[in-house]
Amino acid sequence: MQRTVSLDLETALERTAPTRTQWDAWIRREPSLAGLTHRDLRRVLRTGCQDRKDELLGALVRATHADPGAFGVVAACLLPGLRRRIARCAPTLDRQDALAVMVDALYEAVADYDTAEHSRFVASELLGLPTRRLRRAATEQRAWSLHARHDTDTASAAPAMELSAVGMVASAVDAGVVTDRDAQLILDTRIAGRSLREAAQRLGLGYETAKKRRQRAEARWARWWTSSATAVPLRRTAGHRRCEEVA
Repeated sequence: MQRTVSLDLETALERTAPTRTQWDAWIRREPSLAGLTHRDLRRVLRTGCQDRKDELLGALVRATHADPGAFGVVAACLLPGLRRRIARCAPTLDRQDALAVMVDALYEAVADYDTAEHSRFVASELLGLPTRRLRRAATEQRAWSLHARHDTDTASAAPAMELSAVGMVASAVDAGVVTDRDAQLILDTRIAGRSLREAAQRLGLGYETAKKRRQRAEARWARWWTSSATAVPLRRTAGHRRCEEVA
């Protein structure tokens, strides 16, 4: 299945359903699905016992290995779990960005999943990698926000230092850590307040491409900033320590 991000990924997943031809083919391949409609499947995955849930979700994973088009149904079935983890682990991330991070990682998790080796608690196993990716994205965003806020505070107290969020990104560009284009993407979305979709259009990028470029650029910037001995010194206040502990 080609991975795409719609204008509203969450709504797209809510509406995802297999065609009759697809469903019949999956039933022939996975007898445990026999006698169920897609609506029945969704209901049992919400209300059934753990063994039955594992059996059905495992069948969907195997169906996806044979027919990648089934991935959308797997993601739709796991949407309640995706939502809970976003609310718990990354409430400050843009919801569509957070969901895109998780669905992208879920695709990898499903593709690599061995139902013979992991036949119990299938949903939790599948959501492990997406949850780790989500937490990493949230941590990177927090790191960026903390440094940007610290920079603003320091600039107000000591204007002669000429510190600004723009200067921080510019220094990373000068050091070869991020490209001019990635820097513009970060500044547009994190500083200027534009949506990622709008910023992507301004730069002639697709939404998914822009999302991944920003994630990679911010990760490089965060590693460079925290490891650079010549970076602007950060006073480790109790507030900073608490934020790090939460992360």
